[in-house]
Amino acid sequence: MVNKILTEARIPYKETRFLTPPKTTYAVYEDAIQRRGGDHINLLNQHDISLELYEYKPDPTAEASIEKQLDLLGLEFTKQPRYWIESEQLYQVIYEFTYYQKEDIRNVSI
Repeated sequence: MVNKILTEARIPYKETRFLTPPKTTYAVYEDAIQRRGGDHINLLNQHDISLELYEYKPDPTAEASIEKQLDLLGLEFTKQPRYWIESEQLYQVIYEFTYYQKEDIRNVSI
């Protein structure tokens, strides 16, 4: 899901971190997964996503692209205010959202 959002938004991204960050606006995300289900079969995955957008200068186009993709997918999200990270000389905007994914029982070995 995150791959689709950021690919469609045309923003370079990685999960967790970049070893060498791009010289343009980029994103990093974390995906915390909770698995649960009934009858001792965990078929429901809850993905809690924290998507961090890093900008060398405020980039409203990148922010609008991410928000458009989230809206197209019908995902509710929280957007934190833009924050200046002095030590990195970057702006940061954090998006948080949750989505659910149901496993197909035929793909689960019991």
